[in-house]
Order: sequence, then structure tokens, then C-alpha cells
Amino acid sequence: MLRKIDEKPEADKTVPDSPKSDQNSAQSQASTDNQSTEVAKENEQKEEQLPMSVHDKRVNIEEQMNDLSHQYAQLRNDLKTNLFSEKDDFEAKKETLDNYLKTLKRDEKESTEKLADTKAQNDDAAKEHLAVVNADRKEQEQKLSELQEQLNDLNTEINTKTASLETLQTNLAKNEQSETDMSTSIKEEKDLQKMMVLMEKQKESIDTLYAERKKLKEQINSAQEDIANLNSKAADLNNQIGDINKEIVNLQQKARNIDDQMKNDHNYRIETIAGLERHIQSLDEEHKKIDDELADVNGNIDYLSKYIKDVFHSAYLVRDVYLDKDKEYYVTADDFDSDTAKNDLFGMVNYLESKLQKPVTVVSTFYNNHVHEIIDKKAKDQHIAIPNVVNLFDQLQKSDNPDGKRVAIPDSSDWVTRTDVETQDVFIYDKKQNLLMTAEYFDKEIIDRINYYKNDQVVKTNIYNTQGQLSSTQSFNKNKELSEQNFYRTDGSIVLTVIFEKNKPVSYQLFDKNGLLEHDFNEKSELITWWLKSVEPNTENAVFVGNHSDLLYQLVVSVNEIDSKNTVPLLQNVAKRIDDVIKLLDEQKDIIELFVQTEDDLHAIESKTNRDISVSVINTASNGTLSLPESLKV
Repeated sequence: MLRKIDEKPEADKTVPDSPKSDQNSAQSQASTDNQSTEVAKENEQKEEQLPMSVHDKRVNIEEQMNDLSHQYAQLRNDLKTNLFSEKDDFEAKKETLDNYLKTLKRDEKESTEKLADTKAQNDDAAKEHLAVVNADRKEQEQKLSELQEQLNDLNTEINTKTASLETLQTNLAKNEQSETDMSTSIKEEKDLQKMMVLMEKQKESIDTLYAERKKLKEQINSAQEDIANLNSKAADLNNQIGDINKEIVNLQQKARNIDDQMKNDHNYRIETIAGLERHIQSLDEEHKKIDDELADVNGNIDYLSKYIKDVFHSAYLVRDVYLDKDKEYYVTADDFDSDTAKNDLFGMVNYLESKLQKPVTVVSTFYNNHVHEIIDKKAKDQHIAIPNVVNLFDQLQKSDNPDGKRVAIPDSSDWVTRTDVETQDVFIYDKKQNLLMTAEYFDKEIIDRINYYKNDQVVKTNIYNTQGQLSSTQSFNKNKELSEQNFYRTDGSIVLTVIFEKNKPVSYQLFDKNGLLEHDFNEKSELITWWLKSVEPNTENAVFVGNHSDLLYQLVVSVNEIDSKNTVPLLQNVAKRIDDVIKLLDEQKDIIELFVQTEDDLHAIESKTNRDISVSVINTASNGTLSLPESLKV
């Protein structure tokens, strides 16, 4: 009916409608709509009038109760999360206020100590220094005065000596003039006899003149030496006086500097003390303000804590694990044999990739010749990104020159071959119907392994990779126990031999490319540790996830010394052993985030935990049944 109503205008699309026709059309439309509504109401009334069985009523009620139980559980969980978020906000504010209060107290302490230190400061040392400088200056001035007196005395003596020298020099000149006069009188005498008499008379006078001259010269020389010595001493005194004058000037400048510094220090202390007192007063006021805010925050935290405890009977929050999309996540696994191990591995991968919206990396040390195909198929089935795979055996078995030969079952007239229609597995018998070998297929096309039999007992198994290359061989003893397993590189050379005793490995022999024994490990943990050190995983921006009891997970954490903040362990069967789990969490306080397998495990931790913790369920499948609580009261 609705389709016809919608199609009706389409028929008249090429012809414009008149206002009247529009009105008729509208009336017709309304009439049709009313008829449709009336028919729908009649149908509903007929359906309501249909008798409902008691069983149907019970199912309907149960469905409503189930819906209510889910709604109630969700609302209760939302309320709990909201309360803890509110509490977290207050605790974050408390932490901020506590840190700020510590800063204030530290500032108050430092400012108070600085104020006391500033008030205790004085100019005693500077005054003492100034006194020493002034004393040195006075001492130098005293020396200057003494040296000046000595210089004056020397100058007086020099003047006296100089005057005496001048007298001596005058007398010497007179003596020399007397000799000249006598010589002249003798030269002027014409009479030889009178000359001889005159010379005889002057002989004594000349001797006296010579004796006096000699004496005068000696006295002059002595006086000159004395004056020279006195002048030298005077020069020394002048130098000393000059040096002392410079020292006095320096000391005077030093005294002025000290005096200026004392004035500056005094003014600085006054300003500093005033500033510190104002700052301390301001800090005290801020301190009181923060104390009041902190009291309010603590009151809110106490109220919320009591409210949470009263309502949910637990003061602790269990929330989802926080996943940092900026980090790389590595899922570790050493076990891939059991269904539980596979489910846990895929459960962790699925959970992480669904939340992170990007591929994770699977780090594994188990052997499976089709591990990549299995993981890829599982990822595609779950519509998640195909994870990266780093596998110990993959790396050991790699070769630069792989063998291109592909395994195939040859034809033989001596064999009787039978094929399983469903699995395509091939059974090969001899003419006497003795089982010789079986060929098992992976995904119905690729030979997975060939089992060789003797007396209806398997004695050897060849395992092949997806390319049909020999990957591993297993040898069994008469007790049907695995005795040896060899692993091969893709070029056909042997790389690892594992020796078993009673199905338990006792030796891991690692061979180099030349077939020579390189390492002989007693336990698989030694082989894994060697491998981890050789691959050196980047742990700076990584989070490692794995089964808490898994060998590889334990070794990755211990060998690489991974911080607990960068690990998320998976705990198994938590609900069945909740007391042991709580004990483990008490012993290992560094476990703050973990994965569990089921919702029951999560609820068990919620009811028993004695601290805040982050828990996420990797298997989110639910049976869809929840019962209503005894009371809907919060």
C-alpha cells in the first residue's frame, strides 16, 4: 500500500497539477493514510485479542526480567565507574594540592631560613676589614713621615757637604793661583843670580802649596764621594716615598670601597627583609587557603569511599585494562597444542586488535608447520587485522637457498591406496593389506605429514611446511613413545635435534649450516633464552601480553628485564581458584593490569580484590542469562 501511494505522484509527474487537483490529491492521500492507519490498528487489536498461553506469558516475563537484569547490571556498573571516576578526580586534585602544599612548605622553610640569615647578617666583618685598612694606611703614613724626615736630614747634610766642597774647591783654586803667581815672578826675573835666590826662597812655600793642594784634593774627593752616597740614599728614599704614597692612595680607595659596600649591603638587607616578610605572609595565606581546599577534597574522598563501600561492599575499583595506541603490543606464547592455549592466544589477539584497531605481533616459541596459515585464517574469520608473527622455529629454519622440491605421493604397483573422501587423507597398504604409511593433509590440499608404519605401529613421521618442504621428522620407539625430533632448514640441512626420554625432551642440539654442533641445551628455556638474546627485541615502546604461567612470557619478562608497567599477564581459571589468585596479587603488587578468560573470572576478582586493579576479559562470549538482584535498591 505504501509503495502505491509513493508511486502515484510519479505517474502524473509530466503534467502540472491544478490547485483543485492538488487539493483532491491531498484529500485522497489523507483518506488513504487514514484507511492504512485504521487497518493497522485493527490488525494490532486482533493480535492483542489473540489468546496467549501461560507458557508464552512466562517466557515473555522471563525475557523482560532478563532485559531488566542486563539494564540493571549495566546501570550499576556505570554508577560504580562514575563514582570511581569522581573519586579519581578528587584524588588527582588531592595529589596536585599535596604537591603544591609541599612546594609551599619548602618555599616557606627556605624563605624563613633566608630571612633569619639576612637578619643575622651585619657589617662586623666589613668594619673589621675597614679598621685593618685604616690601620695599614696610618702605618704607611707614619713610614712616610719618617722617610720624609730622613730625606730632609739627607738634604741638609748634602747641602752642608756641598758648601764644604765649594770651600775646598775655592781653596784649591787659590793654591793653584799662588803657584802660578810664584812661577810668574820667577819667570819675570832677568837676573839669573836673583832668580836662583828667589827660587830658593819660594822652595819652602811651594812645598807647602803642594802639600796643601794634595790635602785639598783628597778632601774634595772625599766630599764628592760623600755627596754621591748621600744623593743615592736620597734617591732611594724618594722611591720609597713614592711607593708609600701609592700604597696610601690605594688604601684610601679601598677604605672608600668598603664603606660604600657596607652602605649597599645595609640597604640590600633592609629591602630583602621587607620582601621576605611580605613573601612569607603571602605564603602563609596561600597555605591556609590550600589547607582549606585540601580539607574539602579529603572530605569528598572520604564520603565517596564510604558511599562506594556501603553500596558495592568493596572499596576497590576493577576497571578495563588501559591500552595505549601509541605503543606496540606483543602477544607471547610457548604452547599451541591444547585448545585452551589456542583459545587464549587468539582471545588476546582478538581483544587487542579490536580495541587498538591495528595489528599486534605474536612472539612464539612453539612449533607448528602451518602456524602462519592458522593465525591468518583465524584473523580473517574474526575480521581483525592479520597479526605479525615472530616464531623461533621460523627463524631457525630459514635458509638463503631454499629447496624447491615439493613432497608428493608416488605411484607404485606394489601399493594399495585408499583415500578418505572427507579429509582426503591417503592410506597406503602393501599387497597383504599391511599398513605402510598414511598421508595427512592440511586444508585438504597440502600434505601436512606422512606417517610410516611397521607392524601397524608408527615408527616415523615426516612433517612438511606449506610449500611441501620437509620441516621436521619424528622418530618413535617400540613403546610408541617419541624418542627424537629433527628440524630442518628450508634448504634441507638439519638445524635442531630434540632428544626425548619417556616423551619428555632432555636435550636440544643446535647445528650450524655446516652440520656441526653449535649448542647443546638441556632445557627449552635455555634455547629460548639464547634466541631472545640473539633477536634482541625492542622493549622501549612495547607492551608484552601473555599467559602468566607461560614459559616464553616468563622468560621475555625476566631476560629483558621488562618493567611491570609494560606487561599484562593472563590468569587462567580465576573463578575456580580465586583465593590463590588474590594471594598471587598480594605477593606481586606490581601486577596492576591483567587479562582473564571469562566474565565469571572478572566477577570473582571484583568480589574478592583488596586493591584497585584493571581487568579485561579476552573471551567476551556470554550465555545471555543474568538474574535480577534481590533488591533493585542501589
